[in-house]
Amino acid sequence: MQNNVNGRLWINKSEHNFLGQGRMELLMHIQKDGSITKAAKSMKMSYKAAWDAVDAMNNLSEFPLVTSSKGGKGGGGTHLSEYAKELINTYKILQEEHQQFLDNLSKRVSEKNGHIHLLKSMDIRISARNQLKTKVLSIQRGVVESRVFLELGNKESITAVITNDSLTTLEIDVGMELYALFKANALIIGDETLAAKDDINIFIGKIVRIEHDSLNAEVIIELKGSNTVCSTLPIEMLKKLNLKNGMQVSAFCKPKSIILGRW
Repeated sequence: MQNNVNGRLWINKSEHNFLGQGRMELLMHIQKDGSITKAAKSMKMSYKAAWDAVDAMNNLSEFPLVTSSKGGKGGGGTHLSEYAKELINTYKILQEEHQQFLDNLSKRVSEKNGHIHLLKSMDIRISARNQLKTKVLSIQRGVVESRVFLELGNKESITAVITNDSLTTLEIDVGMELYALFKANALIIGDETLAAKDDINIFIGKIVRIEHDSLNAEVIIELKGSNTVCSTLPIEMLKKLNLKNGMQVSAFCKPKSIILGRW
């Protein structure tokens, strides 16, 4: 089944809608008919709606788009300025490029149905509390699983272990930007026995916020480069570690706890 991506092109000015498909068609009808009344009729819209659209475009434009004249040598009527005609041509070019982009995107999400499945599942993947934007430094492929080495914005690196099938499905390659996602309960604070392991991700930073109730606590740690990670732990562990705001801590996450996602 072919999956199609649709969209509309709008040009905005000062956070207001300036030009879109409907307004462009209105301008072209004015150019053809020489009258807002006739253009509105051709567009099956009221004269007031057509005039309001013309007025809005004129107000937002650097130069007048539509002008009216009374009688005279060339006859009365409504005419487009040369600037308006240039805008129409420019919009047509932008629309062609926009449609090509949508067509390419439609093909992309339809390939092997893999990309559309990824899009449908992203809401589950990004529900993880920790979401870090990373770049792939290198890939070490094994028989069943692969190790993906990732660089954070602070130039520090972490490792994720995923299956080779996932590596192929996501089309992961060196230099690609990915999200590293992991749950808050997968991030363990202050367990020095983990620090001695070679296959563990270590996050070093400062506690900037602690939220807790009578049972559980959430600890927010700020890393270098302003990234933050979150760890959840029982309230007893919070008290045992004597965690406080401003404290420097180390937190650990297993590579297999990290899920990778594309966008």
